[in-house]
Amino acid sequence: MKKLSIKAILSIVLVLVFLALAFTGALLYFGKTGVVLGVSRHVLRQVHFWVAASMCTLVPVHLLLNLRTLRTELRTLRDNKRDEFGIDERKTDGK
Repeated sequence: MKKLSIKAILSIVLVLVFLALAFTGALLYFGKTGVVLGVSRHVLRQVHFWVAASMCTLVPVHLLLNLRTLRTELRTLRDNKRDEFGIDERKTDGK
């Protein structure tokens, strides 16, 4: 499988995992009773935990696969900030 396909699949999985995490978190926050949508809070907490654990595993993999892009974006951001504040790091010989 091509690296681009792996990146695309991983990105889609991360979005779905994030949505599941947000959904279970909202149910836990707003559903104050013992049962939420027919599911006990204990089961909901377990699902929320494991979804969060999978996110904690997938995010570093995603960052490693996109390391070149991340470096480029950080470099661009750094350079834009330097331009914004007028910082010039070029060495001068005093002339």
